[in-house]
Formats: sequence, structure tokens, C-alpha cells
Amino acid sequence: MAGNELLYGLIGSGAGVVVLVLGYNAWQERKARRNAEKAFRSEHRDVLLEGAATAGEQADPSGRVEPAASKLPPRPPIGRAAEPDLPLEARAIDCVVRIEAPAGVVGGAVVNGAGGPLAQIHRSVRWYAFDDAEHAWIALDANDKRNFTRLSVAMQLADRRGAVGEREIEAFTAAIQRVCDQFMAVPRFMDRSEALALAQGVDQFCAALDIQIAINVVAGDQAFAGTKLRGLAEAAGLVLDNDGCFHARDDAGCSLYVVANRDASLFTPETLRQGASSGVTLSLDVPRVGAGVQVFDRMVAFARQLAAALHGHLVDDNGRALSDASLAMIREQIEQFQEQMDRQGVPAGSGLALRLFV
Repeated sequence: MAGNELLYGLIGSGAGVVVLVLGYNAWQERKARRNAEKAFRSEHRDVLLEGAATAGEQADPSGRVEPAASKLPPRPPIGRAAEPDLPLEARAIDCVVRIEAPAGVVGGAVVNGAGGPLAQIHRSVRWYAFDDAEHAWIALDANDKRNFTRLSVAMQLADRRGAVGEREIEAFTAAIQRVCDQFMAVPRFMDRSEALALAQGVDQFCAALDIQIAINVVAGDQAFAGTKLRGLAEAAGLVLDNDGCFHARDDAGCSLYVVANRDASLFTPETLRQGASSGVTLSLDVPRVGAGVQVFDRMVAFARQLAAALHGHLVDDNGRALSDASLAMIREQIEQFQEQMDRQGVPAGSGLALRLFV
């Protein structure tokens, strides 16, 4: 999907969802707004799992529902016409402040100097500098010793915790103003109402696409021995992590699916050596995993292996048996879901998806 198509999306308004195309040159054009609303208004689709809430009901808190068609809110480029755009994700999901430093500033010094003022900001903040030699925006870190006259700082406007609020916007802008005062630079802030509207749109986008798949393997008459469970997991290539779960990882070390204890205690070498479990939950975080269908197949195969070796059985979160037909339906929905993410320019497992769904 072309990058600029990603910059169309949903912005919330009142009790309904109104679709806007935000742009400085089109902000007040009523006709463009009406056309955008018609083009991008969407309805919630059916639920993913059997027995989940219907489209008109509240989503299950676990997030295991079928997403609505949704797109990222637009984020128009700011600044000189001849100046290349910031990375797409910065324009689409961040509150961007452009900074002019006519006398020049050391990039790393600015990033280091911002550490104190930004200490109370609990959102992802990224720095960029304009490289005149490359005629491009580059990521900026605390070790960069080069001088720049143009910088940008971007705060992510939403993630799984929800959208930023007015106080967070105020704290961010106040912190950046202090940094600019320190370095004799001039900030150009995004309009606050626009930032808040964009935050709501990004949050709606996340909510519509946020889905997790879970399969439970529960014990029958006898609990699963921890030693047997660990042996099966490690034989399948899973690794026990510090979060108390087994992780199946790809070659890059990214988690594909997780196996957690259904009982209250976390898995540790000690509890696995001495204890037993009434069952395990295998979960797949769909937006964060590329090739979701293949990963789901791999997860189901391991769940069946556990059930066969430990005399357990597969059930959903409501304790109902998961039939082959049910698993095939879930598989099909994952495929459709990730195709939808691809069409919207946020492929599952991509850097942008990993930023949003955290």
C-alpha cells in the first residue's frame, strides 16, 4: 500500500466515529471533509471467536474480538515545502514539534539536555535531525556530535494504554519549550486540539485492530507434571523467560507465541521441578506477529502435542472444546485480519505495529 494512503484514517467525534482527512490546506474545506467521511466510515465486523460479543456489544476486555475496518489518522507534513517528510510513522501517530536553531546545536547535547525535562513523559519520544548533506531527516541519539539547525521531536499519541490526554500534551510542550530555551532554539508546536483529535484517532485505530488468540490445554484427571511440561516445551524449541512464560521465538528473537500457566503461579525452574499445573494457555498476539497463519498453525500443532502427551484437551476461554472446525475458522479470521492490516499500511509485526501495540 502506498505510504500516503496510510495517512487517511479515523478521528472520533462525540458518540460516533467521524472520518476526517487532516491537512493544513484542507482543514476548513467542508466538501473534502464530507467526502472523506463517506470514503472511510466503517462498521465493526463479526467477532473472531465463537461465543464472543456481537458487533454491537462492548468488546471483551481481553481484546479477542474481530476488528473493525480502520485506518491511521492522517498526519500532514509540516515545514518547508522543499524539505523531505519525517518518517511516515512520525507523521501518522506522533505529536511532532519542529525546532529551528539558527546558530546550530549539537544533536546529542539536545537529546541529553532533554532528559530532565522529559523525565515525566511516559510515552515514547523520538528525536530527529535534518541532515543537510543527505537532505533527509535522520534519527538522533544522545551520542551524535554533529551540529544541526533543524530538529524534530515526536511523542507517540496512543498505544495499548490509550490516547494521551490534554495534560500529557501540556507537559510535553512545556518540556520541549524548556529544552529550546536552554539551547536558544525556536519550537513550532502542533495545534493542541489537532493533537488531541489525532490521539483519539490513533487510539481508535489501535482498539479496532487489537486482537489476541488463546488456546487452552487443560488437564483431565491428573495435573500436568512440571518436569514433563518443561521437557516438551524445550524439545519444541520454546524458552522459559523472566516473565514466567515459555516463548516460541523467531530467528531474530521476537516472540511468536507464549505458553503461560493457567494457575496463579508463574513458571520458574523451581515450580516446574517440584509442582504441577492444571493447564496452560497458548496465546498469539496477532498485530505483533508477521505470518500469523503460519504461527497459528505452529501453535496449534504444539497445543495438540501437549494434549496428546499429557492426556489433556483443547478448550477455549469458556471451557468449551475446540473442534477442528473452530480452529479452521480462527485460522481464516487471522488470515483476513492480517490482510486487512497489510491493506491499511500497517503490516502485522512491522515496526509501526510494534510501536502501536505495546
